[in-house]
Amino acid sequence: LFVLLGMIINSLLVELGHALGGKISGYEVFSINILGLCLYRKNKKIKIKIAGFEGLMGETKISPKKEDANPKLYCLMPLIFYAVEAIGLMIPYFICSQRAFSGEITTGGGEFTNLLFFCIFALITVTIGGMYVIYNIFPAKLDSMNDGYRLTLMSKKENILAFNELQRIECALAKGEELNDIKVFNEITTFTSSINLYSVYKYLKDKKYDEASVLLDNIINNKNKVDKDTYCYALAQKLFIVLLTKDINEAQAFYKERVTQDEKRFISNDINMASIRSYMLISSMLEISEHETRFAMAHVNKALRRTLPGRIALEKELYQLTLDKVNEVRPEWHIKEAEIK
Repeated sequence: LFVLLGMIINSLLVELGHALGGKISGYEVFSINILGLCLYRKNKKIKIKIAGFEGLMGETKISPKKEDANPKLYCLMPLIFYAVEAIGLMIPYFICSQRAFSGEITTGGGEFTNLLFFCIFALITVTIGGMYVIYNIFPAKLDSMNDGYRLTLMSKKENILAFNELQRIECALAKGEELNDIKVFNEITTFTSSINLYSVYKYLKDKKYDEASVLLDNIINNKNKVDKDTYCYALAQKLFIVLLTKDINEAQAFYKERVTQDEKRFISNDINMASIRSYMLISSMLEISEHETRFAMAHVNKALRRTLPGRIALEKELYQLTLDKVNEVRPEWHIKEAEIK
């Protein structure tokens, strides 16, 4: 119970720290997710839902209210909150532990038991918080985007602009709004590439595959400037376009030249619609594996649940294009039917 309570308390403090830091820095708080319980704004009202999150124990989404908003305090405030928590719990811990073992009260009595329970609770809570803070402030991307990694990127003004644009886009899509004024960045970083990947969807919607390819090639050709996830997402989108629109020999050559086994493994296991579409085309057109094609299809519903509301309709259209292509090249698979024939 103390471990569970410690997780809840520290998750709450970290996300409240994010929210307060964001508000002070000129951002609007769109949603706060604590261990899957998400409070979010919709039509100027606060609503609650169960939702996934990117982070260790929670996530706070913000949107800039002014162009020069700086997210550094958003990243640092959870650390300040933890320092207050540690001081607020450890001072009474030392007082209670000294009193419990001073001999002034009966060992095993009610007061002794209460003091002992408080000491255990304080140690567990501060320890969980310390582990969380170390994970959150570590200056590298772990399994999700943490504050330490964000801070290392914020040394460049271009990344601050990209971070703000990314938050604006994601909050709009979470509200189900469609944006037609997404910025395109020429300088390639992980953040700017994330923005450009959103612009790729605008071109895919309009079937402007050449324009989408230009943005994707800029990311793929600067592989050393972006993290692995961003690179593989760009590669998956590029493979989707090449396999959907180009000659099979050209597609085969691109696949052999550009895609390593590690990158193929990432795309095949990723629960993301771009990767699923790409892997379905790879499996049906290049690898000729009905099993792997249907393996990818089995993850579609889960991937759509993870997709931002403003993106779902387009992803369904692109998935239908993928199904049509697979059915065209492998009609004997009856890929649009529920079971393997």
